[in-house]
Amino acid sequence: MRIYRISKLQYMEQYSGRGASYLHGGRWNRAGQPVLYFAQTPALAMLEMAHYLPSPRLVPASFRIGEYHFPDDISQIVLPTPFPENWDANMYPKSTQNAGGDWLENGESLILWVPSTALPMQTQGMDRIAVVNPLHPDISKLQLISSEGKIYNERAFRGMH
Repeated sequence: MRIYRISKLQYMEQYSGRGASYLHGGRWNRAGQPVLYFAQTPALAMLEMAHYLPSPRLVPASFRIGEYHFPDDISQIVLPTPFPENWDANMYPKSTQNAGGDWLENGESLILWVPSTALPMQTQGMDRIAVVNPLHPDISKLQLISSEGKIYNERAFRGMH
């Protein structure tokens, strides 16, 4: 299985899960819970960057898009429906932080597949976010396959500054 994330080059193979989501909490984790977020496809990883930057042309030069590999037999589950209340709200709701936080504490599976808020609800199920528990023993099976510094094609977003 291949998954993708965009991060600074220095953190590409750092899997502690103690980044910004650990410090402040994220959509699917409470503050103080180690977690890693990946995308199911490179395109979704790129689209997720839109949540954090006003223009894709502003992606810092130190960022890379990484392609990662897990064996197909690792433990994973899909977030059951109905999704938590306000799961796609702009500010991370307690409902999603608790759902993901409880899953992280349970520790039974390595990956929790959740919907992306970057996509409209009617396209959910096509591309998902992999919430990865760095405290699970199978985290040692995660391998960085490649990384690329050119994240967006120069033709894209030409009208944006």
